[in-house]
Amino acid sequence: MANRSNNGTNAIALRKLGINETYQLAMYLLDQYRGTVLSCRYEVPPRLAPAESRAQLEEAVKVAVVDTIMRHPMLQVGMINATSKVPSWIQLQSLDLTQHIKWLYLREHTNFEQTVQETFRVQLDDRFPDLSTKQPEWKITVIRQGEAPIMEVLLTWNHPQFDGAGAKVFHEDFLEMLNNAQNVAYERKGLDGDILTLPEARPLLPTPIESLKSLPLDIMYLAKVFWEEFRPPFLNRDVSQAAWCPIRSTPYKTQFRAFSIDNASLLAILALCRKNKTTITGLLNGLALIAFSLRLDSTAAPAFQSSTIMDHRRNLPPAPPDAPWVSSDRVVSNYVTQCLHQFDTDLIAQIRSKLPANSSEGVDLSADLESDLWAVSAQNRLEIMRKLEAGLRNDLVGVFKWVTDWQQTMSDMAKKTRQFTWLVTNVGVLDGKTSGNGQRWSIDRAQFGLSAEIPAAAIEFAPISVAGRGMCVSANWPDCAVDQIFGERIMADLERWLAQLASSRQS
Repeated sequence: MANRSNNGTNAIALRKLGINETYQLAMYLLDQYRGTVLSCRYEVPPRLAPAESRAQLEEAVKVAVVDTIMRHPMLQVGMINATSKVPSWIQLQSLDLTQHIKWLYLREHTNFEQTVQETFRVQLDDRFPDLSTKQPEWKITVIRQGEAPIMEVLLTWNHPQFDGAGAKVFHEDFLEMLNNAQNVAYERKGLDGDILTLPEARPLLPTPIESLKSLPLDIMYLAKVFWEEFRPPFLNRDVSQAAWCPIRSTPYKTQFRAFSIDNASLLAILALCRKNKTTITGLLNGLALIAFSLRLDSTAAPAFQSSTIMDHRRNLPPAPPDAPWVSSDRVVSNYVTQCLHQFDTDLIAQIRSKLPANSSEGVDLSADLESDLWAVSAQNRLEIMRKLEAGLRNDLVGVFKWVTDWQQTMSDMAKKTRQFTWLVTNVGVLDGKTSGNGQRWSIDRAQFGLSAEIPAAAIEFAPISVAGRGMCVSANWPDCAVDQIFGERIMADLERWLAQLASSRQS
């Protein structure tokens, strides 16, 4: 089947969107979610830093982007029938790189870091052009200032195109391409100025997770899911749901905050995690539990539910022999599901009994609280590992196969009680190739952020680390549903306690 795209090229329908892709598209169409950003600070080789090398720098970036595009077909495709019940990915004949690479040059007296953060926040809430434009919905924004040996590269995308783990692969592969291109000619087949002509052969798109793996559902699990979905509201006595934070859709605005942890502190925290049989993801879930127990009283929130986003690339079969991305763990696509966690009233009451009455200025972790923290964090890690080991048995993606109208489903969800108080999505450790001699490209820091997900968790935490360079922890929440001061206090608690844990280990 061939369709005519608006730029005059024939576009061939490749496959319909998978479950994860369709679910994310429905949220986007309903304005329940907008953009996702993974920003990395690149160290520029000295030969490309001077002002007179600006043209060579821009060309090197463009060529590296082209090489990355050719490795990952999901960067090459557009969408058709986006508002229908069966949207599809389509093959494009060409890409206009001016739509995907933007340069922002700052004056000498402009605050570089402030501009990066402002750009990051704005792009979280930006909407991509009308889906009918038939261009892939991703872009990079490169921020440069003078002859400083750094540049910030913000990768912003619409989530149906790929997930956060795919964005990490993008940056790592882009870095590889920058270094590979240092000693070779910049010419690339199919690249004419800013127009990239794509190969005529149909690109091999990554297969959706539901078509790669079986999604078995036990009858008791399925019955429980359907009961929770369709029971009358007056029969819902689940006090762990986030009834304290009603779902509101408008006006749409993301509140975003972030803080960084240096590498020495991160290593100290990782050592504590290993000692207590957990991970950074487990620890952040534990710290969030204490923070929300501190900031909400027992009447508003007697118990909690949270969600951890999990990357299932490890559970995929080997990549096809002709796949340009080579291995399943290096695929740019959508392969995440979630692991649910529930914290009962007895546990929350136990934690609250160890918290001081006056907490407006924040509190330190006592020895008793630390004991509970590590117990909860270890349990959280155990739940995630069991979920990964089970593959995709009794996974929500399996239930999602029964959904026939995602826009209606997500619209209905926004009318219900919010389920999760918080969510953690950790894309892990990015390899920034920082052990070089300063003559090669490397990545010094990274920051990951999501726009507000209206029907999802009240606050979402998104940590990311660069190997040998520390970690950034960000959080987002919908401005129309979560009080700004409340969200900032939650983030201040996490920052304070992570610093306390690092200090206790280092002292």
